[in-house]
Amino acid sequence: MPVTIKSLVEGSLADNSKLEINDRIISINGNEINDFLDLQFHSADDVLEITYLNISGVTKKIVIHQDGETPVGIIPQEHKCRTCANDCIFCFVDQMPDNLRDSLYIKDDDYRFSFVFGNFITLTNLSDKDISRMIEQKLNPLYISVHTTNPILHRKMLRYKHNFNIIDKLHLLSNNGMEFHTQIVVIPGWNDGKELESSLMDLTSPELNSLSVGIVPIGLTKFRNSLTQLSPLTLKQAKQILQISSQFSRTYCSDEIYLLANEEIPPEEFYDGYTQLENGIGMIRLLLENWKFRKHDFISDIQSIDKKIVFITAKLAFSTIEEISNEINKLLPHKTRATLVINNAFGETVTVAGLLNASDIIQQVNLKNNEIPAFSSNLFNDNNLTIDGVSKDDLRKHFENEILIINEEFDAWMVL
Repeated sequence: MPVTIKSLVEGSLADNSKLEINDRIISINGNEINDFLDLQFHSADDVLEITYLNISGVTKKIVIHQDGETPVGIIPQEHKCRTCANDCIFCFVDQMPDNLRDSLYIKDDDYRFSFVFGNFITLTNLSDKDISRMIEQKLNPLYISVHTTNPILHRKMLRYKHNFNIIDKLHLLSNNGMEFHTQIVVIPGWNDGKELESSLMDLTSPELNSLSVGIVPIGLTKFRNSLTQLSPLTLKQAKQILQISSQFSRTYCSDEIYLLANEEIPPEEFYDGYTQLENGIGMIRLLLENWKFRKHDFISDIQSIDKKIVFITAKLAFSTIEEISNEINKLLPHKTRATLVINNAFGETVTVAGLLNASDIIQQVNLKNNEIPAFSSNLFNDNNLTIDGVSKDDLRKHFENEILIINEEFDAWMVL
């Protein structure tokens, strides 16, 4: 399907050509243009013969000669995300409450977003043409949700109806030079124990180009009445997962598993550059490392704030934030405190700060006149909205005061 031009960069090669907004790019040098990645990949040649449909539906051709300095400058319309074809027994979207941001209900399973943004995909909705294209365009690395390499169990957990073999697909990608980070969402009684050990043996095999394996616990909310009955990880099971994972290279467990097992978060060198940070793997370690280097700047900055700072967080990071608060108070007595917000909107088993609702914060946090709230930046999306659609400005108005926003890795902060 042709790609529609949303805009042209001023002064670019395309801007100085006959192309116009809303023209639809059909091909470049004979290669079909179906999305933004095709447009980028096939715009690298020195000479571009572009076939397009103008707004009147007439097919036209132009030739653009690149000069090595001026950008081509074609900005396509927003890409429509390819959604998931599975019916996973553990899907988090299926167990979310109503009235959250619309984008949260999209079951993203788009290999293009995996390459660009690091989103995890299952591969189950890809055609042979998609696979060939990924290989041709060298879309490395991809991020793949595997969960188990046992094909029978894989189908039982993801509940797709067509023929698909995850381990065969991973070998196909590897044999064609593709690299990938992988993920296993552990579900007690399903893919843990011997199944987990078998999957890790496969994924860390030299025959696969698996760059890392991330192990995360299943997320369960209180909205599961009509869904498959599943259980959260226990302390014993978390310890077992850590023991199994320790036997395999390039394998990392999420912070939550360490905390569930009452085990220390590993040192920084363990995480090899935090390859799965967005998966909650190494986030606490990075926060602590950044705190070591930024603490003096932060403490110096908050000295000028004439009010006490209240760090607001969820259960997972609370003990870490409380430690930081206590350290600050040794230098600036009574300057900060940490307060825990329970996630009533999703259920108490959801413990990450990024899934806190503003409604829970407003109901549970009571500040004194001399206090201002401090929030992690991951509480908000790119439009500065919480998961239930409340803006930073709305929170500031509610607390009738300034608010402090701190990057979730504690390497930047601002007062609003």
